[in-house]
Amino acid sequence: MLSIQKGEDLLSITLNNILSFRKDEKEFINLVVNWNKNIIIEILDFYLIEVIFNGNQISFKTNNFDKKIHLKVQLDLQTFLDIAYLRVNPISAVLKRRLRIKGLLKIRTLLKFMKIFLESMKMVAANPNLNYYEQNKKTR
Repeated sequence: MLSIQKGEDLLSITLNNILSFRKDEKEFINLVVNWNKNIIIEILDFYLIEVIFNGNQISFKTNNFDKKIHLKVQLDLQTFLDIAYLRVNPISAVLKRRLRIKGLLKIRTLLKFMKIFLESMKMVAANPNLNYYEQNKKTR
């Protein structure tokens, strides 16, 4: 069973929603279970967030990052959305320096990251209301 930490801040809530979208798919579970990697994602003008894949758990940290980071991804919010909505190809975003990746030579880690995050982002963007819950309209 895959466990994804509940988000407590803007980016961890966003990443939780993106990753939870596919958490019941066998292919997704096979990708993330026992991957044991630490990924830093920086959305420019926001802050850094570390996504930790450990065994069958995915967790998030916004400070006190681990010393061993396997991949660091930096992009702005517009590029994040452009990739999700297929307006920009991730490779062209890298070539245009809208998406920067530290650890680019770790090709296996990068490819797996793309399978996990980019595919999930595209699925959420294609059907944003699937797997979401209606707000309780009686509370603010």
